[in-house]
Amino acid sequence: MQDIYISSKPEEEEANHKLWKETAEKVVKDAGERPRRELWGAYHVLPHEKFITQQQDETIVLLLRSHPITNIGWMLTVIMLVVLPFLITASGIFPSLPNKYLFMGQLIWLMATMLYGFERFLSWYYSVFIVTNERILDVDFENLMYRRITYGNLNHIEEPVSSARGFAKTMFQFGDVLVQTAGEVSTLEALGVPHPSKVVDIISRLSEELEKRREIGQ
Repeated sequence: MQDIYISSKPEEEEANHKLWKETAEKVVKDAGERPRRELWGAYHVLPHEKFITQQQDETIVLLLRSHPITNIGWMLTVIMLVVLPFLITASGIFPSLPNKYLFMGQLIWLMATMLYGFERFLSWYYSVFIVTNERILDVDFENLMYRRITYGNLNHIEEPVSSARGFAKTMFQFGDVLVQTAGEVSTLEALGVPHPSKVVDIISRLSEELEKRREIGQ
């Protein structure tokens, strides 16, 4: 009897995982969406990626990053910082400084600029907002040494809201998603993500579906 119990457990877990996967696919379809990846992974519906703390029966429904257009500011800053030392050299401000010192100064400046740009890119790429069939995770990549992860269960959230004010946000269809929770973290934020109204719709539908499943004991 013990052998039968042990062998059936993986089958039950697989069946449960399949059920929740089908539920996630249904929610996405009912929301007028489909599995897709766009904007360099800033908007990914039903991705195949995994994350470290993902549960056995947990399915990723949305994987979000800030819209790529939000990177324009720091990209322009990097371009200006790259050009700046050459402009200073061409202006002749340091005429008596040996060329080898000018070269070393330019090299150090460019290395620091590239490091800044690389860290900003990593901050954009690894700061993600993940919506699963069970919970919402907000991962903030602060720097190379530190990241902050907050989450809230879908059955503990209040009605999520979206905001897309301004010409750029309206034109490029991105905005903020705010989710109020009843847990330790009062608000989960997805800032500057694509299609915020669709994100809110999917989160609401997932929360309702989770509540229905829990009521019938699934």
